[in-house]
Amino acid sequence: MKYSRRDLGLLVPALIAAAAAVPKTLDAQQAAPAGGADSVEKLSVIKTQRFGYDDLPVQTNGKNKQRRMFTAKTHTGFKIESHMSDIAPGEVNHPPHMHLREEMMLIREGTMELTIAGKPYRLGPGDVGVIGSNELHNAKNVGTIVSRYFIVNIGRDDV
Repeated sequence: MKYSRRDLGLLVPALIAAAAAVPKTLDAQQAAPAGGADSVEKLSVIKTQRFGYDDLPVQTNGKNKQRRMFTAKTHTGFKIESHMSDIAPGEVNHPPHMHLREEMMLIREGTMELTIAGKPYRLGPGDVGVIGSNELHNAKNVGTIVSRYFIVNIGRDDV
């Protein structure tokens, strides 16, 4: 699955529109309470800014690393979050899980196998994987070098 920058430009608004159309039901164990600490109402609106790779604090989990860029809301009220991950060869990013929000995995380096609802998708540099709402997913580095990718997710988990 390959996407051009033009395709991505069309995909982001479509994801935002899809997030608006998501039904307002969710298993209580998956949802953060509305108005809770992670509530979108308590987030600031994202502003134009730079997130420098070397300026971001690194969280280490075994052989893997993660750099959180931002968690904010858009001017229209959608929660938006992004982080970067470095996954060592043979390692997984996290156990399989699901959430209400949609998510995009944008591969910078390496080869990841993104598994969504039991179906594997092989992603390499420049590829984008899209994870729909409430789909069980995780990813594994199936290459021989560290895989580096960005995650961008849009939407709420507290409704």
